[in-house]
Amino acid sequence: MKHTYETGVTGEQRAAEWLQSNHGMRLLEQRCRTKAGEIDLIMLDGETIVFVEVKTRLRAAAGEGLMAVDRKKQQRITNASVLYLLKKGLKNRAVRYDIIEVRQDGVLYIPNAFQPGGGLFYR
Repeated sequence: MKHTYETGVTGEQRAAEWLQSNHGMRLLEQRCRTKAGEIDLIMLDGETIVFVEVKTRLRAAAGEGLMAVDRKKQQRITNASVLYLLKKGLKNRAVRYDIIEVRQDGVLYIPNAFQPGGGLFYR
C-alpha cells in the first residue's frame, strides 16, 4: 500500500511539472481534500481553473489509467471541485476537468476530458 501511495504522489508531482513546462499552467494546489473527496491537482491555465485527475501507471497498457476515471470518479471530482470553488469564493470562474496518465515512457494528457454530469469526451 505504501508503495502505491508513493507512486501516486510521485506521479502527481511529475504531472504538475509536465503541465507547467509544456502548457504554461500554474499549480494552485496538490492533493486538495474536501468533504466530497480529493482533487489531485488544481492548476491555473490562463484564467481557467483546471481540476486534474492524475493516474500513474508503471506497468499497464497505455490508456488504462485514463479509462479508470469512470462516471462515479468523475462525479466525486466534480463534487469536490464545487466545494473548492465555493470555499475559495471562485464560483463564477471558468473551469475545466482534465485527466493525465503518467507512465514510465511519458505522459498521456486529455484536456477537457469530461464535463460535470458525466459527459465524456475521450471515449
